Amino acid sequence: MTTLTAAPLTSTPRSGVHTPDQLLDIAHLFAHDWRLNALASISRDHAERHWIELASIPAVQVWAIAWPSGTGTGWHDHGIASGAFVVVSGALVEQAWHDGVRRTDLTDGQGKGFGADHVHDVQNLGSELAVSVHAYSPTLTDMTRYELQGDRLHRLGVDTAGDAW
Repeated sequence: MTTLTAAPLTSTPRSGVHTPDQLLDIAHLFAHDWRLNALASISRDHAERHWIELASIPAVQVWAIAWPSGTGTGWHDHGIASGAFVVVSGALVEQAWHDGVRRTDLTDGQGKGFGADHVHDVQNLGSELAVSVHAYSPTLTDMTRYELQGDRLHRLGVDTAGDAW
């Protein structure tokens, strides 16, 4: 009998954190986690997103989020963390700020990785529930909230782990 083992998940040597591409791979792996079934059964009548933490170690944190129709994050960054997310079911729209708004439509199995300087707003504009998996490195400690006014982003404040989520 042959036993196959996966190579251990390692961080980049110089920083101790994972790259956006590595985080996208991690999000894809967790997209098959059995705990997502609980989120997939969220009623479409819910007006807010629901989330569960799937994993957390100092170098990586993984969340699953259920997005009822019409819900979104608002403009935000992830502090010093890089990240990635994968749509498990449904569809999400990401608007990212890069000297202007850039829109990306994502459906089942599609995802996106990003660096620590990424500011975005993610929304479920469809009529069906969406479920996604998000991976961050290092773990989230704070997120800055923004408001889009005309062609500029204005900082509103900072949410911190333990208080806002």
